[in-house]
Amino acid sequence: MLGDGEIEEGNIWEAAMTAATRKLDNLIAIVDRNKIQLDDFTDKMVELDPLEEKWTAFGWRVLSINGHDIVQILRALDEAKKTQGKPTVIIAHTVKGKGVSYMENTAKYHGKPPQSEEEYMQALKELEEKRRRI
Repeated sequence: MLGDGEIEEGNIWEAAMTAATRKLDNLIAIVDRNKIQLDDFTDKMVELDPLEEKWTAFGWRVLSINGHDIVQILRALDEAKKTQGKPTVIIAHTVKGKGVSYMENTAKYHGKPPQSEEEYMQALKELEEKRRRI
């Protein structure tokens, strides 16, 4: 499991090259592609796109999915297990803070809890409402 901010680091790409060179087809990486890292949006720090093409160029099979859809996640994992001769990366497109209105797609809450009792209660209420609709 990799964060999209984390994959800006060289050691990730060194490991990716090694895995492909060694044809580690039993390796599955999942990138949480929410486009936010601890400091800010990833495109303001280091441009990652075209991300799928980069992983392909490094010799990986690439599967892009909606990271909020459990059916897509399970299907991608099943598909990755069938891959032979190369590792697989699943790019899981997500929204940081999904389900909490004031947190969604906001770098401010990356790695931070609600900042007050009021925010905490609002988050619980919104998540409970979404759970009931499922």
